[in-house]
Amino acid sequence: MKSETKNTSAGSVRVCQNCKKDFVIESDDFAFYEKMKVPAPEICPQCRQQLRMLFRNFKTLYKRPSSKSGDMIVSAYGPDALFPVYSVSEWWSDDWDPMTYGIDFDSQKPFFTQLARLSNTVPRVNVMNSETENCEYANQINQSKNCYLIFGGLNDEDCDYGHIVWNCRDSVDNLYLFKSESCYECVDCLESSKLFYSQECESCVDSIGLFDCRNCLNCIGCVGQINKSYNIFNKPVTKEEYKNFLSKYPLKEKSSIDYILKERDVLRTKIPQRAFFGSHNNNVSGNHIYNAHNVHYSFDIKSGEDSKFCFTVRKAIDSYDVSFTGDLSECYQVLTMLNSNRVIGSHEIVDSHDVCYSDNCHNCNNLFGCYGLRKKSYCILNKQYSKAEYEELKEKIIENLKKTSDWGLFFPKELSPFGYNEAIVNEYMPLNKEEALAQGFTWKDDIPSTKGQGTIEHENLPKNPEEYSDQLMNETLACTSCQKNFKLINREVNFYKRNKLPLPSQCFNCRHAGRMATRNPRNLWAGACANCGKHIETSYSPESQKKFKIYCEQCYNAEIA
Repeated sequence: MKSETKNTSAGSVRVCQNCKKDFVIESDDFAFYEKMKVPAPEICPQCRQQLRMLFRNFKTLYKRPSSKSGDMIVSAYGPDALFPVYSVSEWWSDDWDPMTYGIDFDSQKPFFTQLARLSNTVPRVNVMNSETENCEYANQINQSKNCYLIFGGLNDEDCDYGHIVWNCRDSVDNLYLFKSESCYECVDCLESSKLFYSQECESCVDSIGLFDCRNCLNCIGCVGQINKSYNIFNKPVTKEEYKNFLSKYPLKEKSSIDYILKERDVLRTKIPQRAFFGSHNNNVSGNHIYNAHNVHYSFDIKSGEDSKFCFTVRKAIDSYDVSFTGDLSECYQVLTMLNSNRVIGSHEIVDSHDVCYSDNCHNCNNLFGCYGLRKKSYCILNKQYSKAEYEELKEKIIENLKKTSDWGLFFPKELSPFGYNEAIVNEYMPLNKEEALAQGFTWKDDIPSTKGQGTIEHENLPKNPEEYSDQLMNETLACTSCQKNFKLINREVNFYKRNKLPLPSQCFNCRHAGRMATRNPRNLWAGACANCGKHIETSYSPESQKKFKIYCEQCYNAEIA
């Protein structure tokens, strides 16, 4: 069914065929769709993003046997998965060939029905780990060493418990941390060292509880500070006063941390807050965008140009509707790309080009509807064709997809191997079970966990970091929030001991949820600068705009920077 369309000066206004809300397609958008030879979407950007993220499980892990060797492995797929699951080394071995699973395209059957048949027979790799060492309990991570429960990691070493942690060392419990070392409980921080309990900070060292600070050293509970040292709650102090404060409020006591963060949050309501986090940009909209030109409605972008609706991307060029990706160009409706271009409706495509509706393919080109291929060209549904045969059949499939209004969409939700609560979508667009089922998603009821097996109460754990010992690894703890059991590992205990930090009272999932809750939503609202009244678009909701003084970039830089 086509959506209702109304043309205005802002562009074409359409009604989303999924959520029934209005959305706008601007004139520049039509130019992109024409270039990619896809129709303009009938589904809004939020629903398109929701569908893509349904296909990425990032922190739900299972113990299950390998379908190849029978050895027990850690896997992103549960033991009830419809398809075979191999370990990383087994999947990359040369003793099996994904081409043997190829099927002929049947023009009398829906394409995605045939793709589902293929995807449920080709073996899948247990976790997406490449070029890693001692990272068994991690997923979507590469070029890393000695990492535990890191999900979405790149070039990390000795890091534990984190999501989107890139180029970091010796850091624990972080969310969106970049090029940093020895950091703890940080959110959206970069190029920092020994920074604890902080958010939106850059190039800060030996500091605690900061928000939106840059180039600060030995600061505590500060907001919006630049090039400062020995400040507490935005007031300069002597080295002796700084030392005395830490003696009065030692970090080993949770009450000290609670006090620092509470005072910092009060300070945030009094000091201008910037509407947008990012730098070195020209003509951008969204949040957490850096080194970009003409990038709109995008979030967590390290570099980009002429792109839109991009979410957690290292570098996007001339691409729309991209999620959790490295470097790519001329891509549309994709998830987890790396060094690839001219890709449509695909997932886990690495060092490849000219690919449509394919998954987990490496060093390939000219693929359509393929799974698990390496170094292949001109393949459809894992079958080899000549270039001429491929081009002819590809056009037939596209015409069939156009007839069912599927061409240009991502995979249908029925092809996702994950329940809504297993996938990363529930982190960014949370739903409860009833809401998810009502929207046609599935739900996983038996995600692994245990309760009632704790061997020690939290209040009986050692409070003095000097007393932390290897005995702690033998204990089973119970989360004070969800009551699920969890354990400590040696490296994190040594980290807490070395930095004089308290032992965690919550499991990783609850700690992660707490960090996620501190981030602004991936949405934009209209507002007015609290200083000059200029119209702004910001990720601060209307309610948050009442709580904080949100400044446009020009006013913020004039007053703070």
